[in-house]
Amino acid sequence: MYLMYETFTEEFEQISMQVPGLEGKLANKKKEKRELKNYYKDIDEAKQRIELVASEVEKIQKKFPSEISDTENLALIKNSAESINIKNIFLNPGVEENKGFYFIKKYEFKGMGTYLQFLVFFDKISQSDRLLNVRNVNLKRSEIKQRGRYEVIECNATLEAYRYNPEYKEDRELPTDAVVPEATPAKKPRGKRVKKEKV
Repeated sequence: MYLMYETFTEEFEQISMQVPGLEGKLANKKKEKRELKNYYKDIDEAKQRIELVASEVEKIQKKFPSEISDTENLALIKNSAESINIKNIFLNPGVEENKGFYFIKKYEFKGMGTYLQFLVFFDKISQSDRLLNVRNVNLKRSEIKQRGRYEVIECNATLEAYRYNPEYKEDRELPTDAVVPEATPAKKPRGKRVKKEKV
């Protein structure tokens, strides 16, 4: 009977010594589980943000006109310039460029006038119903002899018109290079070694 008690006590002590190691493993696994839950929660939040951005891009895309009318744009630019007496007007439409969800059509503009006239001209362009952007403005003194008290300048500018690309769809997928964290290996429990007593 005493032998059974001693054997049972020995086994109980061995098992008792394994408990802190097992509790450590359990704590590590719980921590890994929390980290994975947070990771998947972050992925879900990222998916929601991607969807929100994609829908906003599509809304903005639809605000662009469906087509660019060179005739209307050239007439708008020319009439705006002529209405404020800008001289030597030169307009040249460029080629249309695909920029993803929209297309850009550039127009080269040249003319002669005063600083004030060009200021009013660009203001008129900005207030038109058409979506036009003024880019690459270059103003320099005119080499032609002047007769008035206002300085005449030459203006070279690029005006851009936009239209949306009906075939473009915003990508709603997560990047393929997203890394899933690997589970960290649990550390081996460190405990006291039990010396077996010889009976």
